Amino acid sequence: MKKTLLFGLVLMSPVAAARAAVVFSDDFESGTLANWTSTAATPSPLTISTSQNVVPVVGTYSAAVDNTTDRMHHNIIDDNGGSEVEGASIFSYYFYDDGGSTREFAEVRGYSGGAGLPNGGTAATGALAQLLAIGRYNSVTLAGETFNATKYQARLTFGTSAGWFNLDGVGTPSRSIGWHQFGIERLADGTSINFYVDGILSRSLAGATAASWDTIVLGSALGATATTAYFDGVSLVTVPEPSGSVLTLAAILGAASLRRRKA
Repeated sequence: MKKTLLFGLVLMSPVAAARAAVVFSDDFESGTLANWTSTAATPSPLTISTSQNVVPVVGTYSAAVDNTTDRMHHNIIDDNGGSEVEGASIFSYYFYDDGGSTREFAEVRGYSGGAGLPNGGTAATGALAQLLAIGRYNSVTLAGETFNATKYQARLTFGTSAGWFNLDGVGTPSRSIGWHQFGIERLADGTSINFYVDGILSRSLAGATAASWDTIVLGSALGATATTAYFDGVSLVTVPEPSGSVLTLAAILGAASLRRRKA
């Protein structure tokens, strides 16, 4: 089996590592998409592929997108003990950028009532309370923001600074062909969000509307254009904050741990 987020826990203190808990992880090494359900009204699922798999992770399979209509989701509540995720937590995944995709990203969502998108259908039982996205997009909507096509983007849907924005903090990696790791870290207050590209803190926002995390979504389902992209190493981890300090994505994974594999 290929390693996912857990490999970086050795970089933490023994106490912190012991307290961290993996809620969900999928490296697709089962060779199936059994953990995922088609989300679009007209089902357009991802497919299992052996064309790419993430490095330094050792494995064979990834989840492939061949059209922008492709989108699938995982219901955290239905599949992980009936409990939504609250408090300090990190969602992360690896993405293969082929240089041609304009809008491919992953999301973590929260719905009122803590139900999420059900595995048996596409309609949620509650209203959307929060949606955070990170990956590749073709515009920005945050007030005062100018689109930077050399960088990746992220989205906050409800709260202060809502909209799509660039991930362009100091030292943030630029877009390039190959594998990249994206991460969204929610701090214990539920309203402070950090966004990471390849282990580098690329944007921090305060004032997000607090909501549970109960659904993970892969793919944009925007338009109907042939494209090529791959997802791998999807993880959602809760990280209680010991002694009041913040456990960032970089602390768990190690900054710049990702080595990209070129096409």
